[in-house]
Amino acid sequence: MLLVLVAKTLVLGGCMLPIALGALGTGILFAGYNLAVARNPEESEGIFNTTLMGYALIETFVFMSFIAAFVIYSIQLFFFYKINECLI
Repeated sequence: MLLVLVAKTLVLGGCMLPIALGALGTGILFAGYNLAVARNPEESEGIFNTTLMGYALIETFVFMSFIAAFVIYSIQLFFFYKINECLI
């Protein structure tokens, strides 16, 4: 049972990696937006729309990471209860 707990912890830790990289990507994205608007203020609306699409893409991967972590945690709990019912 300890091996299952270790595997679950490692997988959940791996699911948190996209969250950290998503925060880093968001910072880089909006830093690029600020530089682009500073160089070409006339195109600020088009650049902003592109920036929001990039931000939505980054957040999609972050939310998918949350969903994967929840599914992995739920499946482990389901199997844990089923194993305990069989042992009793």
